[in-house]
Amino acid sequence: MKCLKYLMVFIALQLSFLVNAADIAAQRVYLSGKNTSDAVDWQFKCDKGRKCGEWTSIPVPSNWEQHGFGHYNYGHDLPKEKHDEIGTYKTTFFAPKAWKNKHVRLVFEGSMTETSVFLNGKKLGTTHLGGYVPFRHDLTKEHEAFKYGEENELTVVVAKKSTNESLEHAERKADYWVFGGIYRPVYLEIQNKSFINRVAIDAKADGTFKLDVFPQLNYITKFKKTPPIYVDEVYAQIYSLDGKKLGQPMSQPMIHGSGRVRLTTQVKDHQLWSPEYPTLYEVKVDLRKDGQVISRYTQGFGFRTFELRRQDGFYLNGKKIRIKGVNRNVFDPISGRAVSTQKVWDDARAIKSANINLVRSHLPPTTEFMEACDALGLLVITELTNWHDPWIDTPIGRNIAYELVTKYQNHPSVILWANGNESGFNLEIDDIYHLVDLQDRPVIHPWTNFEDIETFHYPTYKEFKEKLAKPTVYLPTEFLHGLYDGGHGAGLEDYWQAVMQSPTGAGGVLWCWGDAALSRTDKNGEMDTAGNMSSDGMVGPNGEKEASFYAVREIWSPIQIKQQSLTSDFSGKITVENGYYDTELNNCTFKWRLVNFSKPSNETINVNIMASGSVSGPAVRPGDSGQLNLNLPKQWQQADALALTAIDPHGMEVMEWSLPIEKAHTVLAKTSTKIEKVKGNPFELKMGQQVWKFSEKTGLLESSYYKGKPSGLANGPLLYGATENEQLDFSASWKASAYQQGADYIIKSTNEKDDSFTWTLTNQGTVTLDYDFSEVEQKLKYLSLGFDLPEDNVAAKTWLGNGPYRVWANRLKGVQYGIWQNDYNDKLTGLNLWGTPEFKGIFSGISWMKLELKSAGSLLIDPKENSYIGVLRPSNTIPSVSVHPKKLPRKGNEPLHAVWNYPHAGGLHFFHKLPGVGTKFMYAEESGPQGQPAQVNGALTGKITFQLNP
Repeated sequence: MKCLKYLMVFIALQLSFLVNAADIAAQRVYLSGKNTSDAVDWQFKCDKGRKCGEWTSIPVPSNWEQHGFGHYNYGHDLPKEKHDEIGTYKTTFFAPKAWKNKHVRLVFEGSMTETSVFLNGKKLGTTHLGGYVPFRHDLTKEHEAFKYGEENELTVVVAKKSTNESLEHAERKADYWVFGGIYRPVYLEIQNKSFINRVAIDAKADGTFKLDVFPQLNYITKFKKTPPIYVDEVYAQIYSLDGKKLGQPMSQPMIHGSGRVRLTTQVKDHQLWSPEYPTLYEVKVDLRKDGQVISRYTQGFGFRTFELRRQDGFYLNGKKIRIKGVNRNVFDPISGRAVSTQKVWDDARAIKSANINLVRSHLPPTTEFMEACDALGLLVITELTNWHDPWIDTPIGRNIAYELVTKYQNHPSVILWANGNESGFNLEIDDIYHLVDLQDRPVIHPWTNFEDIETFHYPTYKEFKEKLAKPTVYLPTEFLHGLYDGGHGAGLEDYWQAVMQSPTGAGGVLWCWGDAALSRTDKNGEMDTAGNMSSDGMVGPNGEKEASFYAVREIWSPIQIKQQSLTSDFSGKITVENGYYDTELNNCTFKWRLVNFSKPSNETINVNIMASGSVSGPAVRPGDSGQLNLNLPKQWQQADALALTAIDPHGMEVMEWSLPIEKAHTVLAKTSTKIEKVKGNPFELKMGQQVWKFSEKTGLLESSYYKGKPSGLANGPLLYGATENEQLDFSASWKASAYQQGADYIIKSTNEKDDSFTWTLTNQGTVTLDYDFSEVEQKLKYLSLGFDLPEDNVAAKTWLGNGPYRVWANRLKGVQYGIWQNDYNDKLTGLNLWGTPEFKGIFSGISWMKLELKSAGSLLIDPKENSYIGVLRPSNTIPSVSVHPKKLPRKGNEPLHAVWNYPHAGGLHFFHKLPGVGTKFMYAEESGPQGQPAQVNGALTGKITFQLNP
C-alpha cells in the first residue's frame, strides 16, 4: 500500500505540473482503475458474509461478490432472502497546492446501491441513492476537509441493499444478478475556476446545428462589490475527426456568467451519421476572456435526424428505418457488472456482425460501449433502471433521469429514452426527458403504448399480426425470448415477414444478447444461470456464438439470396436483394470460393479451395433486387460447393452462403464382397464383416453387426408422427419376401395399404432402403421414418451437409453447407454447454453422415432424397403430444415452453415434417406458420443407403 501511495503522489504531482502549465481542458486523476483491466486496490472491509469483519484489499472497480465477499442474490430472490452487506472502502490521494486555485470535484461513475462518501472524516453531501448513474462531490467548497499540499483520506461506505423501498424494487427486484460495490471508475476532475460543465447538441441531417453550453463560474462575490468579468465570450468550432474545420465558428458574448448559452450555425458538405455510415464529428467549445482561452470542452457528435412519424414508423435522415434490435445488459461472467473496455468493444462488434442495428439495456451502458455504438453505427435505447412496479420515488427518479439524459444525450446512437420497464413507469419523470434533452427524443414505456409507440412484449404471432394491423407504430422492445437456444431465430423469419408487410411495423428487439452465466466464487467458479433465468442469450457468457446468433444474422442480413444450390445449367448469375437502409450494393464486395470437401473415408476432415475470386456488387438500390455476375472457371462443376461472402463498404463481413453443387457423387466404400446367407436364412445376410438380419415376417431390420459386434441399428423402418392432439398409429400387417436379383439380394415388404419398402444388399457392401408410404392427410407436428440406435453406442458424427447446428421447422436458417464433426454430448446450450454445438437433434441438407460407434467401426448413411436426419433424442423434447407440456413433471431447470415434439422411440430418424421449437414464453405453434402443424403433401418416398465400415 505504501508503494501505491507514493505512486499516487507522483501522478498527482505530474498532473499538477500539467495544470500549472495552463492546460485549458479538464484533467482527470483516477483514484481507481479505468476499468477491470487496470483496477487499483483499495482497503476494504465487508460487514457480513464471506471474508467479513477484517480489513483487506479489493480492486476498484469491481463487484465484491466476485472477489469472495458477502453473498450472492438473483433479482428474483424474495426480499427476505436478499443479502444486505455494507462495504467500507478506503484510499488516499495527494492534492497539490496548485489545486487551490482550481475547481476540483470527485466523480463516481457507478456504485451499488447507496453510497456515502467521507473526506478526511467529514461526510460529503448526502448519501447517493441509485446504482446505475454517476454522481459527484465538489471538493473545492470543502474548505475544512480538503487538504492542499497533503494527503487526503477518502472513505466510501457502500450499502448494496437500499434503505429506500422504491429504489430496492426498481433496481434490485429484477430479472438479473444483483451485486454490491464500486463497479465503475472513481476519479478527480481538476479544471479552471471558470469552466464548461456540459454541453447539449442537436445536429440535424440538413446541417442545422444547435449547441447549448452550460458554463460555471466558481467565484465568490463580495458584499457591495461589482463582480469582475472573468469570461466575456463563448466560442465554438466544429471539426472532422481528422482535424479539418467544418462551417464557420460560433460565438456569443457572456457578461458576468450565464446558466446556459446557445450557439447555432448551418453547415454544408457534411456527412450524415447512420448505422451504415456512422460519420462522427466533434465540436470544441471555449470560454474566452480578451481572446484568450480560459476553458475548453470537446464533445463528439454526428449529424442525423431521427423522428417518429405517427401511424407510419421511424425515420432516420428522412428515410424509413426498421429496428433489428437486441437487449443487452452490462455483464461479465468473471467480473459481474464491472467490465473492461475490450469486453464492451468485443460485444459491440459482435452485435454489429449479427446484422443487428439497435441495442437496448435495462442498465445504463458504459461510456466505452456508447463510444463503440457511435463509431460502429449501433442505435441505442437508453433506459432508466426500473425493472417492474412499484416505480421509483419521484425525487430519486428525477435525479436519475437527469443524469441519464445529460450523460447520453450527445451520442448520435441514442434514438429513444425508456422511462423504466414493464410497468415500472413513474409518470412524474417523463417530463424530465423533454425538458433536458435538446433533441427532444421520444420517450417509450416498454410493454405499453406511450407517445404513439406501442411496445407490447412477447406477443404470440397472432397478437403480433393484430398489433401490426393497427395504426399505431409497433416496436416490441422484447420479443421471442430465447432459452437454451430456443427463441431468437426460431420464429423470427415469420415475424420479420409480417413486419415488412406492415406499414406501421417498426421492427423488434430480441431478448437477449448473452447468457448471464455467473462464475460463482463460492462454488469454485461454477457457472450459474439462476435456473433458467439467465440462459436466454444468442451468445454464451464469454461471447460464444450460438446457433441463434447465426440464424438472426442470416434472417436480418441486408443482403439476401434465395438460391439454395447450383445445378448444371448455372450461368454464373445469382439474384441478390438489397435490404439496406442507405447502401447501394455496388459499394459492397462479394468474394467467392469453389471448394471440395473430404470423403467419409478420410481420417481427418478438410476443405480444399479449387478456385477463388471477388467481384463488386451490382448497382442495386435499397429495396430493389438485381443480378450478381460471377465469372467462374469452366471446371466449376468439379467443385462440391460455392462459398459466397458479402463484405460491406467498411470491410465487415455481412453474410456467408455455401451453395452445394448438384452432381452425382460417390461416398460409400465400394469393394467387391461376396454375399452369404447365414445358416441358409435369406433374411440374414453376411457381406464381408457386415451382418444384416431382417424379420422373416415383416422385413423390418432386426439387427446389424460389424466385426461380430452389434451396431445397434435395428427395428426399422417405422413411421413416427403426431398431430396437434395425438400420436399416430402406423401399425400394419406386413408381408416380406426375399430373393436374389443378379448379384444383389432383395427383401421386399408390402402391406394392405399398398405401402412398401425394399432392402437391396449389394456385393459392393451397401444396404439400400427404398420406401413408399401412403400420404398422411392430417396436419402434423412431425413425421419421420425411424430406426432404433442406442445412445450408449454412439461416440461421434461427421457429416457433409448443413451445420454445425441442428434445425427446427421454425429455425432453418443460420447453418452452412460444409463438412462438420463433433463428439457425443448430452448437454444443452445455455444450461451446461457453451461454444460447442449440441450433438443430438435434427440436421438438414445432409449429403452423407458417418456415425462413429463405440462397439466397432462406423455407420455411414447416404440419404439420396431425404436430407433431414435426426440423431438420438434431445433432452428437452416432448415424447407424447397426448401430454400437454404444462403437465409434464419438471426436473430442475427444464424449460416449460422451449421444448418440441419428437418421436417417442428410435434413435435415428429421417424427417419428412420437422417439429418447431418454442421460446421461453410460448409454444412452437404460437410462434408463426413455420412452427405450426402442417400437412405433408404426397406419398412418403425416399432412398437411404447404409454401410458399416471401419
